[in-house]
Amino acid sequence: MREQSEVLQWVQDCRKGSTRAQHKLFKYFYGAAMSICMRYAGSTDEAADMLNEGFLKVFSNLDKYENSGSFEAWLKRVVCNTALDYRRRYDKKVDFVDIDDVQDSCLSDYNVNDAISKISSNEIVRLIQQLPPVTRMVFNMFLFEGFSHREIAQQLDITENTSAWHVNSARNRLKEALKHYDIE
Repeated sequence: MREQSEVLQWVQDCRKGSTRAQHKLFKYFYGAAMSICMRYAGSTDEAADMLNEGFLKVFSNLDKYENSGSFEAWLKRVVCNTALDYRRRYDKKVDFVDIDDVQDSCLSDYNVNDAISKISSNEIVRLIQQLPPVTRMVFNMFLFEGFSHREIAQQLDITENTSAWHVNSARNRLKEALKHYDIE
């Protein structure tokens, strides 16, 4: 990563209205921010919308970053929250599954690590995008963003058990999807 001081200088310049510094920050953090958006989006176009909204919020709220801690972590949190807001705003029907209505599914033994090592990261993102919207959202929040089940439950107004079920469901669906790849 670039020197933290260089990134902080860009932040200071952005606060002064420098569009050149904004471009540098956007270009530097584009990959990390887009990967977050791709995990929550159903398509590349939707991810681009999330990304644009996320960077707009970053640039509009730079005064809230207090120069303590990692700017990258702050930016990622803003982008993640923007993606979550986008999902809430545009998902007309949200399918929450009550944990009591679901039986555990058993999958046969299968070496998922072998399959994952043989497919591209873009294909993995595509598989995640095929998860049902709420399951995808909970899975991303838990696995990639580091939210606890308690935090997810509070943000999405579900129970902690339902959050855990969605994570387990996502893992099982992804494991099942990986069975269709020729890994011999």
